[in-house]
Amino acid sequence: MRNNINILLAALLLAFTSCSSFLDEMPDDRTVIDSPEKIGELLTFAYPEQNHQMFCYAMSDNATEKPKSSRKNEINSDAYNWLDFRLTTQDSPDSYWTGCYSAIKQANHALDAIEKSKRNGEMSDDVKPFYGEALIARAYCHFMLVNLWSPTYDPATADSDLGIPYVTKPETNVLTQYHRGTVADVYENLEKDIVEGLKYIDDNAYGNKILHWNFKAAHTFAARFYSWKGNFQKVLEHTDLVLASNPAEQLRDLNGEYSKMDINEAIIQWGKTDEKANLLVTPQYSSWFVYFHGSYQYAMSKEFYDFVYRKSFVGGDWIWDLYGGDPDIFFVKWGYHTKKDGLNSDIGYYMIMNVLIDMEEALLLRMEANAMLKNYTAVHTDMDSYMSRRLRAYNGTTHKVDFTKMEKEYKESNYEYGLSPFYELDETQRVYMNCLYDLRRKEYYYTGNRWFDHKRFNTKVRHYFVNGDVAYLSEKDPRKQLQIPLNAQAQGIEANPR
Repeated sequence: MRNNINILLAALLLAFTSCSSFLDEMPDDRTVIDSPEKIGELLTFAYPEQNHQMFCYAMSDNATEKPKSSRKNEINSDAYNWLDFRLTTQDSPDSYWTGCYSAIKQANHALDAIEKSKRNGEMSDDVKPFYGEALIARAYCHFMLVNLWSPTYDPATADSDLGIPYVTKPETNVLTQYHRGTVADVYENLEKDIVEGLKYIDDNAYGNKILHWNFKAAHTFAARFYSWKGNFQKVLEHTDLVLASNPAEQLRDLNGEYSKMDINEAIIQWGKTDEKANLLVTPQYSSWFVYFHGSYQYAMSKEFYDFVYRKSFVGGDWIWDLYGGDPDIFFVKWGYHTKKDGLNSDIGYYMIMNVLIDMEEALLLRMEANAMLKNYTAVHTDMDSYMSRRLRAYNGTTHKVDFTKMEKEYKESNYEYGLSPFYELDETQRVYMNCLYDLRRKEYYYTGNRWFDHKRFNTKVRHYFVNGDVAYLSEKDPRKQLQIPLNAQAQGIEANPR
């Protein structure tokens, strides 16, 4: 696996260029993409090579100001204080914007090459998997962009809310003018690309399918898309294609296999393509998890850890163990790799193997869909499977999920969860959704996913400071939409209101 990673990282570094422009420079027009193999190679770069997790994490309520002086980082500070970001470097919103549009550019050039390869209007069988991969890759990047830089999808306002440019044509002019359109436009294009792309995904096209949009990864992404649209029957249809009736064996086995590993073995295993829970892994330039995030000023405190990972509502302790010493505590997920500029260079880039899609997401989405469809027995069955891999010394009888236990912990009066999606929640559904909102928080700590839940559920975000102050980001605060990068604004893309 390590050799495969090094080969892929080397290939990516050859392709790495400046992140200072909106869509980066044009590919070398002397390159002729005239075979399925070359189209497949082009799609290697149709995945965002920049990372969103560090700034999303600090914007969410998963971070707090730690009670002792710690290492400061401008991106971390701007994110925690919900400011427009000063830096445009790696791990910033600007770099992620550019990384996504660069990936979209590659997907569009692949799609153009496929179109030109048609004979009598038909694609050959050997390019069809790449057609599906390109469409899903394009959709994923636009989905991430619209949910970071635009208001959350709401059918009542989507026709007027500002979207992001949905780019579907290969660039022929680096100064092409782009327009934002609406959130409704973006979601219409997303659904079009997802539905069409899924028809052609073929796992047999790849030597290592986990590095590409494979069947299970693509259907899990489709389920994520439909969860934002509130179409829970579709969520269920797609997750049922990914998960077994008892999915415990498909999950990352934290209280079994991982509990026997030392810290170095665990961080290597986390991002490996042969980890059964990983559905899509991609290399990204990032310092996140290099200088362990425990050292940042706005991160995890011991008091915060004790609250987030308090005893489970079914009893039992969560498996995530703390490392480090107060104030620089953390628990470990993925690792990182260093790639030097050259054989004799002392400098280079930090990279991570980032898990973009996993089995846990499919399971949590299926639970959400069944809760909204009032299939509560199915929720309990899946939640029992989940708990069996996340609770220390799990006991199938003692720790069995039931609604009475859940309601005691997750009724709205216990804590202001404040979930306010565009669709209605009755009292019972609200208890289940509060529970899932909390489980997702624990599962995806450090990944930035909590920020996306703040957005799609329109929740208030609380940030605490050591002087006793509390700052709030309200449900509809315009700062929940990142500011459009200045270089994109210079090309005519409308800024977000402030």
